[in-house]
Order: sequence, then C-alpha cells, then structure tokens
Amino acid sequence: MGGKAMFLQDVELFRDLPQEDLERIASLAIERNYDKGEYVFMEGQTREAIYFVERGLIKVFKVDEEGREQIVNIMGPPQMFPHVGFFDNTPYPGTAEVLTPAVLWSIHSKRFDELMTANPQIMKRLMSVMGRRIRQLQGKLQELALFDARQRVEALLRHFCEEHGHPEQGGIRLKLPVTHTELAQMVGMSRESVNRIWNQLRREGLIERNKEDWIIHPDWT
Repeated sequence: MGGKAMFLQDVELFRDLPQEDLERIASLAIERNYDKGEYVFMEGQTREAIYFVERGLIKVFKVDEEGREQIVNIMGPPQMFPHVGFFDNTPYPGTAEVLTPAVLWSIHSKRFDELMTANPQIMKRLMSVMGRRIRQLQGKLQELALFDARQRVEALLRHFCEEHGHPEQGGIRLKLPVTHTELAQMVGMSRESVNRIWNQLRREGLIERNKEDWIIHPDWT
C-alpha cells in the first residue's frame, strides 16, 4: 500500500475500507503544501475541494459584519474539512488559515461526490461524521449560553485535549500555537478575561508551560 493510501486509512471517513478502495481514493488525492499564514480557501469562494490534514494545524474562522473574527475550529491530523456543502454547490462557509507548516491532501468536490455515490459505506460514514459535528456544535452553543467565563475556557481546553492532546505521564501535552486573542475568539470573550483565567489556572497548578508546549493535568481534565 502506498504512503498516500496508508495516510487515508487513518482518516475516519475511509477507515476499514478494502485496500483496493483506498488505492482508488488515493489516486484522486493531490498533495498540497502550505506555509504558516497561507490561506487554503477564503469564505465565500466557490467550493472546489475537500481537504485532509496529514501534517500541521489549520484554523477555520468566519468574519462578522463588523469585521470581528470568530474561530470555528482548529483542525489537525488526520481530520477533514470543510464538513458542509457535500450535496450542493454552496461556497466555502469560512476561511481556512494555516497555523503551522502543513501538508494537506485534496480531492476535487465533483470527484468526492462521485466517490460517495459509488460507495454507500463512505456515504454512511460521512453522515455519521457530520452528525457528530452537529452534536459538537450544539454542545459548544450550550456552553456559551450556560457556562461562566472560566467554565468556557476549561471546556475549550478539554476539547483541545480530546482532539490534539498527547497523553503522557503527569498529564496531557498540547502543542498549539494559539494566542489568548484566538482563544477569546473561540469562546466569545475578551482577551483580557482569557488571560486572567489562564493565569488563575497556572497558579492553581492545573496547567503548566513546558518549553513550547502546555501540560494539562489529569486531575482537572
């Protein structure tokens, strides 16, 4: 099995597919390399492809009418994006910006639609992935509506641990180049409030800095 197919078998959408199917899907995927700060696509552009993250981190965000940025998600290996627009020709719903040098595999939207039509197993799994994303969005909206400021930051860190954390002795290691401003944009708070809560968590020993990484301690998560 080729390297591209080996990566794609780790993508939830294609997990457990026969090798023959993986090789066929791999033949449709194109490798794309991005540097930090580059844009994969912009909100409102014609949707041309589906992307799968092999290496790096991608920030997906929207901009409101007043020009304020709202971060929707941060994607890492082996996630796919975007999660909408599979069954119509709607444009990209947000902007995807590269946070760290990234390697992505893209499949043209038309080819991806044909792939789903020809393979009901992939279609079924896609519906499962989309259903889970909807539940995550509902949970996030509930957190924003019901949680106080500290609980929002704690919930965001738990999400980061689940999606990007690396368990090790003493805690969960996070290596996310995310600023306090970006954290604030994800939880609907001011940067000053996030900074204050972050310092509280550090003083209480719940999080600690280790060079460029953060260690989140298990007695809290």
